[in-house]
Amino acid sequence: MATIKCPYCSSKIKLERFQYKDIVDSELNDKYVEEKQNPQNYYSGNDTTNIYVDEEMCKKLDQDAVEFGFVRNKNGNAHSPNRNAFISAIMINYYDEFNVEEEQKKGVIVDTLKQNIPLLKDVSTNRIASCIMAGMDTLASEKIRNKKIIIKLKKTNMNENIYDDIQYNKFFNNSISSISEFYYSMFQSFFKLPQYLREQIIFKKKFKDLRKYIEDGKTIHMKYKKDKNYRNVFPYKIVQSVEESHNYLLCVEKTEDRNNPGSIITMCISYRIDNIGDTIKLSNSPFEITESQKQALDESISNSPSSAQQEPGEHILVALTSTGVGLLDAIYTFKPTHIEPIKQIREYTIYKVYGSKFQSYTYFKRFGEHAIILNDNSFKQSQLISAQKIINNYNSIISQLEEELNQ
Repeated sequence: MATIKCPYCSSKIKLERFQYKDIVDSELNDKYVEEKQNPQNYYSGNDTTNIYVDEEMCKKLDQDAVEFGFVRNKNGNAHSPNRNAFISAIMINYYDEFNVEEEQKKGVIVDTLKQNIPLLKDVSTNRIASCIMAGMDTLASEKIRNKKIIIKLKKTNMNENIYDDIQYNKFFNNSISSISEFYYSMFQSFFKLPQYLREQIIFKKKFKDLRKYIEDGKTIHMKYKKDKNYRNVFPYKIVQSVEESHNYLLCVEKTEDRNNPGSIITMCISYRIDNIGDTIKLSNSPFEITESQKQALDESISNSPSSAQQEPGEHILVALTSTGVGLLDAIYTFKPTHIEPIKQIREYTIYKVYGSKFQSYTYFKRFGEHAIILNDNSFKQSQLISAQKIINNYNSIISQLEEELNQ
């Protein structure tokens, strides 16, 4: 007896020695005729393929599509997932890697068949292996049998090479038993990876370009989000944020000082890589970064890679009320990683917060009166100005309403 264990999902399939002839002569031939007669497996005349998925898989695809910016404006919703574009990106950037994984699985099955049923010809061995893998795929996606969602994948200029390879080379050469199951298995494999690795796959070319410029120590021009202007940037390191599951480019940017128009400065920046434009090119205005900036960026990696420090040892002191201390466990977004209590003064607990001041200011602003930033005149002045604007606006609205009320 031959026992085949899938190295991927640990499923076991037993083959009796005397059964191989029936498998080759009957099960395989009947199965392939049946599969090829199944409408979902035919190459569509209008270049569209039906992919059957369960609700959970559909939700994962849509979530990642939105997270990675594959969206379109649909019925007034500017964040509607563009499934076709996102699945095409998976095909282009993950197809080869997935094929290697599938070949490794199939190789184990083929070797086991040859060892236990040596009379099989190579063509029969490969056919049986394909059928066994199809059976494993079916077991892995059993939940889609009763509740199926159909995703219509359209052939486009972007995905046509891989689309045709799956339709013609894989299916019609009996390398796979079902086109829909092949896509589903590829999605399953993709979503087993953590988000930051999925992001690296989807934006493979962008990561490759950035790593090359970092390795060469070159200054680059790149765009960010919807800004049409190129930014002059010295890329330093690519890092992952554990809290946010995204990849960030830690770098130094040469730009105009917003507080002093006409003056050029360099400042440490952290850019989320999925928001960086696809076009990255060599800068015609190169510059070098300082050792102090390198140290600040290195510290940012451990403190919070999503927000870069401007100098080594950057930190703030903040006084929290008892309510403010409670808010530390309630407010997570943009929360600094290292927050250390150092002293108690009356009803206030004093904390030393390590990392980017910008991140700390943004975070503790949400605490309102329950957080007071200490020893920072610049922040104090900005808060006073902001508070005065609120007071002025409040008084103005009251005056206008009272005047109209008395008319």
